[in-house]
Amino acid sequence: MDIKSDRQIIKTEPDPQIGEDKSGKQLLEAENMSSLKIFRYRDNSLKELEDQIGVESTITVNLDNGNQITLPCTSIHLEELALGIAFSQNPGSRITDDSVTPYDPISYEKVLICLKEFSSASPLFKATGSVHSGQLLDGDYNVLFFTEDMGRHNVIDKIIGFGLKNNLDYDHCLLMISSRMPLELVEKVYKTGIKNIASVSAPTKNAALFAREKNMNLIGMYRDSRFNVYSK
Repeated sequence: MDIKSDRQIIKTEPDPQIGEDKSGKQLLEAENMSSLKIFRYRDNSLKELEDQIGVESTITVNLDNGNQITLPCTSIHLEELALGIAFSQNPGSRITDDSVTPYDPISYEKVLICLKEFSSASPLFKATGSVHSGQLLDGDYNVLFFTEDMGRHNVIDKIIGFGLKNNLDYDHCLLMISSRMPLELVEKVYKTGIKNIASVSAPTKNAALFAREKNMNLIGMYRDSRFNVYSK
């Protein structure tokens, strides 16, 4: 499988380079954000200023069946994204038998702690406000992988790709994401074998009903010290 970005053909994509300047501010890889002069409206007046804004890249994935997929993305974890895209086109044997697997018991207290940490963990969102973030946790609530992207589907594909790249068993894993969760995203996650989802935003009714039917844990609408459980 070939992976091609709008800048170069790549084999692997390292994590964004993050350092600190003398003022303690984080510095992100330049290709994912850029300075742009804008106008800000405040107190009944417009003021010109320089702001940080997210940069769109594109990725082209040549699948083994000869098809080609090109889509916009944030150029972080491109190898994982390509693997996730390929899997999403043909999930194969990863789909689980929901008829024999009950709800996976999870600790709501620990999920709440993780959501608090997660909601402020995105460096690119802090700088630009233009990306979604997501992470994968193991059964002990340790973060295995964190990523960001302008597209919420891309975030999930990157998490899927990380699992495939590392031959990960998704049993008892928890997927956490900042975006809302419509049916198509919950279905995509389910096809990997992940049955625990926690979102900062809300699912749709169809997504909640699907999660109940498939014995998934679906949590959403995190706000400070609370969240909603949609799948019980």
